[in-house]
Amino acid sequence: MIDEVQLWIQKENLIQKGDHVVAGVSGGADSICMLLLLLELREKQDFALEVLHVEHGIRGEESREDARFVETFCRERQIDCRVCHVDVPQFAKEQGIGMEEAARLLRHDCYRRRAEQLAAELGEDAVIRVALAHHADDNAETVLFRMIRGSGIRGLCGMRAKRRLCEHADIIRPLLLVTRCGIEEYLQEKGQAFREDATNADTDYSRNRLRHNVMPELERIHGRANIHISESARELGEIAEYLEGQVWQLMSEMCRREEWGYLIKADLFEGQPAVLVRELVLKVLELAAGSRKDIGSVHVKSVLELAELQVGRSIMLPYRLKAERVYEGIRVRREHEEAPKEKSPVQYEISMEMLRCAERGEVVTVAVPDGEISLRIWECKGKLPEISKKKYTKWFDYGRIKDSLQIRTRLAGDYLIIDETGHRKKLKEYFIDEKIPGEQRSDVWLVAERSHVLWVVGRRMGADCRICGDTEKILEIRFAGGSYVED
Repeated sequence: MIDEVQLWIQKENLIQKGDHVVAGVSGGADSICMLLLLLELREKQDFALEVLHVEHGIRGEESREDARFVETFCRERQIDCRVCHVDVPQFAKEQGIGMEEAARLLRHDCYRRRAEQLAAELGEDAVIRVALAHHADDNAETVLFRMIRGSGIRGLCGMRAKRRLCEHADIIRPLLLVTRCGIEEYLQEKGQAFREDATNADTDYSRNRLRHNVMPELERIHGRANIHISESARELGEIAEYLEGQVWQLMSEMCRREEWGYLIKADLFEGQPAVLVRELVLKVLELAAGSRKDIGSVHVKSVLELAELQVGRSIMLPYRLKAERVYEGIRVRREHEEAPKEKSPVQYEISMEMLRCAERGEVVTVAVPDGEISLRIWECKGKLPEISKKKYTKWFDYGRIKDSLQIRTRLAGDYLIIDETGHRKKLKEYFIDEKIPGEQRSDVWLVAERSHVLWVVGRRMGADCRICGDTEKILEIRFAGGSYVED
């Protein structure tokens, strides 16, 4: 077995001379086998080796016995060993997730923290590998389990030989081509004891039913079923890597990272290859959740269906994710993360005195955070001039202005006059009709007389203040600078 594992490590570039390897050892057969093999390989490849045991706090005294077994094993072989104690049941309850997922997340947190400590001790150039004892049977079970639950392409690729854990470390799997049977034979030859986790035999767990009932039947059909499933998953992984590159490129065009999570633009769902759309949605859910586990094709399908529904509809997903249909597409965020709070209104007063200055021929200017507003007034003599059609410059019939003006953002009760007969429309309804996203509405500047909106800047003017044949004076209001670029 040592030769097989060494060839795998060399092929996948898992360990090099001078690396620092942290072996995750539970005390079970798989991890003890891996540790023995790493001890043999250390003599040939000259790398540093230490052990990290995570005591989950699940099985009481039995769990603590596992920790003592690993500590004794390491002490007898002069291997540095650390034990990390965590409370999986409490964490699972707090996060609303299953025990198995909670244990995995806490284990990886322990590995990550140890890697960061080592990077601080050894320097930024240190190469740190966290070795886990997953083998071919684990990989085959994972592929089948994900297939049964429903998974995207990446989920069907199974476990990777090496993947990034954090900035300073990679996770490696030296035993990924070794079978469970091979591990047991190796330990028997060495006369090496190991710990048995009683929960591994509990068929109340779905994965254990797969392991004890399904996998043996597949192996009766073909003796190397587990190996063949793993090999197929690895080939599918090569396809998935290509697709992932395409997805990241598409995300730069079709997604936006926001304070509240992610926005998938509506354009994604029109004209893009279905496989890329599905993979992009899966990637967004993974990023928003911080994990891909428990997120499958059924959840992607739900998001795709949501894209066909009206604005305001929403669905709940694993990890307390909420996907909501908005004007621009689909918003995805964690439920406990609040969306940006409504911004406080901003207002600049254009007093009657300032308007009288403009009447005398002065140009009145007001500075705003993202530009400058200028006002001027002139008399309209004879033929009406051609009305300005610029986006950020508008002309108003000054004779219809009865009060001071405000340059401000929206307030409750705002309305527009939408026709010559004086019919009103609430500003909120106008924003809805124009499909202006809720989170952007508080950034839209308005020109108003109290609640009466004369101009939604960059968009619509009210119908009652436009210049006409009997206009005597024209009030010009112009926004300039910053983002105010005329068409």
